[in-house]
Amino acid sequence: MRYLALDIGAGGVKYALAEKVSGSLRIEKAQQFRINIERMNGHLFWPIDAIFSSLVGAIREAGPVDVISLDSFASDFVLLDEKDEIIGGAVSYLDERTDRIVGQPDRAWIFSRTGCHGRTTSTLYQLLAIKEEEGEILDRAVCLMFLPDYLNYLLTGVKKTSLSMALTSSLINIESLDWDDEIIASLGFKRSLFLPVSKDGESVGMLKDDVEKEVGFSAEVLLSGHDTSLAYIAAAMDSETIMLSVGGFARMGTAVDDFLLSEEARENGYTNAVIPGGRKSLTKYLMGTYLIQLLKGRMKEGTSYDEIMRRARGVRYPYTIDVAKLDFKNGDILDGLNKMLEEKGLPSLADEFEAASLVYSSLASYYKREVDVFENTLSRRFSRIFLLGGGAKDSYLAMLIAMKTGKEVIAGTVNAALVGNLVFQMLQKGEISPEEKDEEIRKAVGRTIYRIAR
Repeated sequence: MRYLALDIGAGGVKYALAEKVSGSLRIEKAQQFRINIERMNGHLFWPIDAIFSSLVGAIREAGPVDVISLDSFASDFVLLDEKDEIIGGAVSYLDERTDRIVGQPDRAWIFSRTGCHGRTTSTLYQLLAIKEEEGEILDRAVCLMFLPDYLNYLLTGVKKTSLSMALTSSLINIESLDWDDEIIASLGFKRSLFLPVSKDGESVGMLKDDVEKEVGFSAEVLLSGHDTSLAYIAAAMDSETIMLSVGGFARMGTAVDDFLLSEEARENGYTNAVIPGGRKSLTKYLMGTYLIQLLKGRMKEGTSYDEIMRRARGVRYPYTIDVAKLDFKNGDILDGLNKMLEEKGLPSLADEFEAASLVYSSLASYYKREVDVFENTLSRRFSRIFLLGGGAKDSYLAMLIAMKTGKEVIAGTVNAALVGNLVFQMLQKGEISPEEKDEEIRKAVGRTIYRIAR
């Protein structure tokens, strides 16, 4: 059987294929369709028609395949009216509307019931923003569908809600793994908006006739959803391993035996979830290499990330800052970094490459601090960090993390969600067993290990 994974990110749609060849997992190189977010009427929207067109194009280009599954970032959704047409558009989590919410819910109470940290980008806050600014949209809406679930609907004609996506909403009771009726009622949302929750891995259905005709073959669509939950599958997780998936922003987390709903966990910014397949996880969202991306934007055109890494490694700026406290949204990134250094009485940066050196070492220190907090909160020690995402191909960052933490760093796949998606499909179909998963992934995509002698 051939499997197709589609990953919807802020920059576009990536896809990759997998199959068993001579008994071993083979994953084909990922391809990508670019998508540009749109600003209209003061809001940021995902271009749903363009995304769906890209999905169909990717399926046609990749085919024929037997099984398809798609995933995306957390929380975003569309509201459908009685004719199943989108009302209010597909507003992005990057939109500023949640910054204007007046009626704030009790975050501690929400966390105690959902285990979700409740970032203002979550579905709950987006719905509150709609209620306060455009209440008539909620009055007309009859159904809420998360972005990957809605695209599954366009592909198959079947409406299902992915558990992994629903868990990012701050509206799912973490114990029952179903919609929290008490929270929904307290916020004044219609309970009828929310479809029954289905486990990831269930069959959504076969491609609709019109889609099948366009792509040239029939295929089954499996339910998956949240990219972070799938990234866990791409990592070799045990009690001594913590995952760190680094892109523009980062996610750190580990598998746990029990959900952690304490006030300490909430204050630490942790989110509880379920990895597809049933294991529980504890995750925190962190700053990633977005600061390097901003610095790259100041450099001469054509400067590569490899060159930035090499030049930063050669400069070795000797001090660090707390990147979590950097205000990078307003003003120039280099000015912002120099302002923080000035406040600490440290020497200013000569150029963007020295700034990159500062960011690299500061990120590594930041990740060390967060690993320490995880260890203290869970009362257990990690011996290794499983590095995924774009950070996995950044040898300098991986080396610095190993140096700062004193732990082994295993750099895995760049395309963590895609690989996790593909392997999850194959697990569901019995082509890979849970016991052989990690070794099959290692052979298919490779790993690099960083150890610092002490």
